[in-house]
Amino acid sequence: MEDYDVIIVGAGFAGLSAALFTGTMGVKTLILEADGPPKLWSYPRRTFWLEGISGAALIKRIVDQAKQRSVEIRTDEKVIDITSDGKKSVKTAKTKYSCNALILTTGPRWKFLNVPGETWLARGISYCAICDGKFFKKCKVIVIGSKNEAAQEALTLCNTARDVVLVTNSEKIETDKSLVEELKTKGVQVIEGYKIEEIERGEFVNYLKMRRIGVDEAKVIQAEGIFIALGVKPTALNVEKVGVKAHRQGGIVIDTRQQTSVEGIFAAGDCTCGSGFHIASCVGDGSKAGLAAYLCIKRLKGDEG
Repeated sequence: MEDYDVIIVGAGFAGLSAALFTGTMGVKTLILEADGPPKLWSYPRRTFWLEGISGAALIKRIVDQAKQRSVEIRTDEKVIDITSDGKKSVKTAKTKYSCNALILTTGPRWKFLNVPGETWLARGISYCAICDGKFFKKCKVIVIGSKNEAAQEALTLCNTARDVVLVTNSEKIETDKSLVEELKTKGVQVIEGYKIEEIERGEFVNYLKMRRIGVDEAKVIQAEGIFIALGVKPTALNVEKVGVKAHRQGGIVIDTRQQTSVEGIFAAGDCTCGSGFHIASCVGDGSKAGLAAYLCIKRLKGDEG
């Protein structure tokens, strides 16, 4: 079993930022990434910051800086289990590692509709209004979901879209009353009692095919953009098995130091559902987690003499 001071699960902006800090402080650091080389899934040619750097170029710079600080990055190493009994144990499909501090930066795992035509971040379909709302300025958009997250997405899109429709994909809307009133005030049309059956792509718009619950009545509505807002899962890992708590929105619960409910396990970025799904927030979270992990390791090594 290979031993490290800190292991970071996930090589997005939060994980790499944490690694930059621990690597700079001379902490033996390993990043495990389930996929290939770190990249931005969403619109890889999108530019960031005033200089217009692309997502791919930005993350490459961070990866290069991490490697210069002796951070080890292993891709295609999906973590399948973690345990915590004093030291942390991390099991992948290939091998097993141990560490004193563990940082979870697994990003969001969107809940899907699982219907024909649902394509990840492509052809007018998105899972984040803050990220992609600007691409649908003065367009008609549909938000799918029945809970607070969906209502918030719809309200966010009211700032840019021409028309916003909320389809609950359930019997009725289940949001806070204050959000229901705000949706009415903003002129959001709410369609309840239908289940989505298919998304069909036209030349310029998407067609949302649905059927009334309990009745053989089909309905089709169209819009340039469709935003799926069913909530997120913080990670495919069963983190609650080791005592890591998650809140009702699905994110991992952390304190102001990015510490989870288990000593020595930290979380940062979108897996906490507190970053607003913004790169800048993920970078800040990751830096805080790196500092907290470093202090944790320093304390443990001090205790060992």
